[in-house]
Formats: sequence, structure tokens, C-alpha cells
Amino acid sequence: MGQALNTHGQVTTTVSDYVNKNGARGISGLNNHGAPITAVTGNADALDFNGVDNYVSLAPGVYFSGDFTIECWVFPRSFENWARVIDFGNGAGGNNVLFAYTYGNSGAPGLYVEGSQFEATQTLVLNQWSHIAATLSGNTATIYINGIAAGTAEVPAALNVERQNCYIGKSNWGDPYADAIFDELRIWNTAKTESEIRSSMNHVLTGNETDLVAYYNFDQGLAGADNTGITSLTDHSPNGYDGTLTNFTLTGTTSNWVRTGHLLADGTTASAASSSAYAIKQAFPASTDGYYWIKNPQINAGAPIQIYADMTTDGGGWTLIMCNAANPGWTYENAISLNSTSPSINSNYSIVGWADYIKKSGTGFQYMIDAAARNSNGGIWTANGNYTFLNSDNSQTDITLNTSFGTWTYDDSGIEQRMPWYSDCSGFITTSADCGGSWWGSLVATEGWGPAPWIGAGCGEEGCQPNPGIIWYWVR
Repeated sequence: MGQALNTHGQVTTTVSDYVNKNGARGISGLNNHGAPITAVTGNADALDFNGVDNYVSLAPGVYFSGDFTIECWVFPRSFENWARVIDFGNGAGGNNVLFAYTYGNSGAPGLYVEGSQFEATQTLVLNQWSHIAATLSGNTATIYINGIAAGTAEVPAALNVERQNCYIGKSNWGDPYADAIFDELRIWNTAKTESEIRSSMNHVLTGNETDLVAYYNFDQGLAGADNTGITSLTDHSPNGYDGTLTNFTLTGTTSNWVRTGHLLADGTTASAASSSAYAIKQAFPASTDGYYWIKNPQINAGAPIQIYADMTTDGGGWTLIMCNAANPGWTYENAISLNSTSPSINSNYSIVGWADYIKKSGTGFQYMIDAAARNSNGGIWTANGNYTFLNSDNSQTDITLNTSFGTWTYDDSGIEQRMPWYSDCSGFITTSADCGGSWWGSLVATEGWGPAPWIGAGCGEEGCQPNPGIIWYWVR
């Protein structure tokens, strides 16, 4: 393996410490001349558990003392009864906190805390990578699958005690061992939100993040090689909860370090699709404007799609959800879905119908509109309610204008103070109070405009833009 720069600008041969061109850690990096370097193909980034007797025994410790988050990428090969990701306790029924990738044999993840347990509402897919997480906030526990909430229940708080029997892939009760591959296992002493889980699940950590209790990136060893000299699993958090590898063969393609770990999602290819431009920007701060790939179970039947991203304006992370460059061709039906797999910044395109799955949170997300030219005749807004991009009336008015592109003011014959809504009248997507009367402030509209009636009053110093020629709509 080669030499590359780490986060401190020092030369390192430790592949997991490489810093790549996007400013993130991973298997690719930059040498001291600024040229890209990639680790040898055999460098491992996951650990294979054979389902027979493989497990990792971790050091005793106070891993849980109230709120927590457990998260891991898993590649299950079978759903044996209650197969564990982790099981931390003092024997069977002794202050256990356990997270299983299958509740019984169901294939749905399950969480057990201090004698209480519950099952996720969705199942995992065998022989496929999935991200699973479990949080506890007070007495409310939630399980997430691929960053989406999949069940909640009331459970007891995790007691502040030292747990002696702490395992990855093994049960305190004698249930079957994990038959799976694990990657990026993390434990936090806070209950992360859905948006926080989604924004970080696709990138590696530095190990110094606030509230991080334990972090196992499984990047040790060489994939499929003779790794019998490696007997421990490194905790990359400051707490040093290293583990002991038990009963692993550490040679060959199973029961060993492997190279089939979860691919970090920088969005540059379909196989490295992320969840949004915002998630990519958070994980890879040096990302620039351009085309990226995203995926979500609710978008395009789960298959990755390409999007255009603004990674510059106001810190970046904007996904383009609509471009209106020509009035002809729009209808009420296609205003929310047009050329959805062919993103364009200069021709008609819309994925407004998928925007609710791209926004970073249910409330407090932002949207951006500009017209005629980028960062002109529009602005950036925060939606202060649990608003949807598909609202069919003009009621979503609790919005905050964070940044104004120009000196326009709200007006009945221009942009009005409400989130754009989806209407079956003259303004298909519009900010107007009356989409069939004074329907200025429309992003997509019926015939006769170029491409839609935008600002006809409250124009500001820049002058009105009744026919701006092009309008863009973004979300983050």
C-alpha cells in the first residue's frame, strides 16, 4: 500500500487515515504532491462473520447510560434466530442492550433494552447491504433502515452500569452467531435524529466526533489474505474499547477481513449513490457543482437516479428539483415529474414529486428559487412547518426568507409569502394565493408566458421579471 496524507497533512501508510480529493477519509487519498493515490486492491474494509462461531469480544465498559444510537452497515446471508449485531450485558437478562439484524427469524431488525424488545416494521434483503440504526430518546426507541424510520416503541432507559459481556456477532443467551458481513459500527451516547443518521451514514468518521462512544470501521487487514497476525479489532473512538477476534479463520474469503464493505456514497457513480446533494456535501465538503447520483426506496422504485447539485450557493448541498426553460409541454400531471431521469439545468425537468424524500428533515428544511440568472430574482427560504412539496392548497405560509436574491418584495402580482404549491389551474406550481386569478409568482404555468408569470410587481431596484426566460427550484 502507498503513502498518502492524513487529516493533519502528515504522510501515512495507514489506508483508513487517507484523505481524498473531497476532504473525506477513505481508501483513496492524495500524496504530498497533490496527486491521487489508491490503496492496493486487497485492503479490507469489512469483516465477515461465518455464522458458526465467529464473534468479537469487546472490553467491559459503560457503553450506555441513557440516550443512545447504535448504527451499522450489514450484509446478512441468513436470518437465524435473533442473530446479533451487538449484545452488551452481564449475562442473559443482565442489563442487556442488544441490536439484532433479525427479530427472531423475521429478517426485520430488533432492539432489546433492559428486558423490553420490539421489531422493526420492515425487513432487510438477504445478500444486500443495508444500513440499520436504533436510537433511544428517554423511553422512546426507534429503528431506522437506510436512514428511514421503521418502527418505534416505549422501552426502559439503559441503566448506567458497566457491562462485562460485550459482543459483536454473538448472543448472551446462546442464540445463533451472526451470518453476515459488518461495516462501520458506531455507538453514540445521544439519540440521533433521522436527518442526522442520513447525513452521516454514508461516510467515515474521524473518531473524534462529539458523543461518540465506540467506532469500528473494520478496515484492518488485507482482503482474503493471511491475516492470522491480526488478533484485535480497533476502536477508533478516544475510549479505546478494542475487541478480541474470536474463532475467525483470518484466511480465505470468509471468516476474514474482506473487500466487499459498504461503498462510501460520494454520489459520483450509481453504485456510490447518496441520499441527496446535501448528504454528499456534508460527507464530502470539497464537492463541486455538477451531476451526482442519489437513491431512496421511495424514488424511482429504489433504483439510483442522477441529479444536478449546486454545491456552492450558501454552503451548497442543493438538489435541483425543477428547471422551467420553456412554457410549451408542461401539464398539470408532468409539473411534478418530467424527464425525471435526465436532469438538466437549462431545459425542462422536474422531480418535484420526489422532493419530500430528498429534503434533509420534515421541518426546517430549505428551498431555493432563482430566475433569469442563477442567484437572481428569488431567494432561499426555510419551511417552518411539516410542509410538503405536493401540497394542493395555498396554506403553507409559515416560511422564513433567509436570503433574498434582489430587492423584490412580496406582492399579489409577484412572489407571495407561501411555499410553492401544486394546483390544477393556471399556475401548476405557484406561490400565488389564487392560482387561477392573479397567478404571478408561478414556477410552472399554462401557455402564454416565458416560461411562467414570475415578478410583475414589487420588483425592487432590478426591475420586474414577468417573463424571466428560465426558473430553477431547489431543495436541501
